[in-house]
Amino acid sequence: MMSQEFSFKLSFENFDRSLLADSSVALGSFEFQQQVTEFFAKQFAGFGGKARVVVDDSNQVIDVRWTKEAAWKDPHELALELVAAGNVAEALPILRTLYHQQPSDPSTLYHLGLAYSEVGLPDRAIPLLEQLVEIAPDRVLGMVALAAAEIDMGNLLIGEEWLRKALEQEPGNYFALRNLAATLMKQGRFAESLEPTQKCIDINPGDTAMLVAKGDALAALGQPKEAEDCYRAATKSDGPESLIDLAKERLTQRSGEVLRSSTPLRLDVLTYFQDAFERFSRMSVPEIKSLAMEIAMLGNQGLDINNPETKHELRALPGRFTGLHLVSLMYAAFQEFAPQQDLGIDLSREYKLAKDGGQQ
Repeated sequence: MMSQEFSFKLSFENFDRSLLADSSVALGSFEFQQQVTEFFAKQFAGFGGKARVVVDDSNQVIDVRWTKEAAWKDPHELALELVAAGNVAEALPILRTLYHQQPSDPSTLYHLGLAYSEVGLPDRAIPLLEQLVEIAPDRVLGMVALAAAEIDMGNLLIGEEWLRKALEQEPGNYFALRNLAATLMKQGRFAESLEPTQKCIDINPGDTAMLVAKGDALAALGQPKEAEDCYRAATKSDGPESLIDLAKERLTQRSGEVLRSSTPLRLDVLTYFQDAFERFSRMSVPEIKSLAMEIAMLGNQGLDINNPETKHELRALPGRFTGLHLVSLMYAAFQEFAPQQDLGIDLSREYKLAKDGGQQ
């Protein structure tokens, strides 16, 4: 008994040549025909099928015919499995093949559009996602995906418009709120960004990106204390390490700004430097370097230089130290072996005065 044969046709122009081994081949050339045939044969073999391809050069049409063999696996399921595993580049040609078969299938349009965006081709994603929202205007995630692609292309206002349409249909959509907050931030509309940002945090209190974003917006709006609270919350979240590190950097920058904007000369820092010089006189350079590295590692967890009540212990030195004392020790230590290192805080005035013996 012969297997049932299925088929679809597409024009040369509708075939995505970027999927070929050599995307520069001329349409209709022998190399083009050969590579197109190999492409579809390989795709259907991967599904457990068998394909034959006829390239009609005169009409510029590709005719693909295939049968399902015993090992046939649904290509749509296979593509989604690859996407879920993070193998978007592998899923892309499968999704494109599915698109040629069913160019109006909402699921295929959505996932193919997402795949193009994921591999950095939002310009190819946009027409597919535009087609999707036309076919399925109630598909909120389709609007969000289209908005994200537009934003990636630099079309921030168009992206914002699609996000607001998505939120009209589903006001609490987390992905729409997240993307709206991001595009408003990119436009410098910090006050407006606070509402969608806070809604994201209400939905997911551990959203590190939104906590940092809210902190940045508040800092830009001249609310440094509230910004610090957001950054501290971000450092305690379970988010990506890169975002947690960014929150810690923001706190360090903020501490440096507070220190620089305080009194013309910090006498407590001057005292801490004099203490450092006395300690360093009994230490070797490797020991001083080890001390600096230990404090720097502690600083990555967040040191509050404005709270004299909080004390910390070190392996390298006995005693308990405030955050400002530790930062001063670290600053002085780096001056011994890496004076050009940017520590994110400027204590040069106090350091120079302490080196000069405390005489102004």
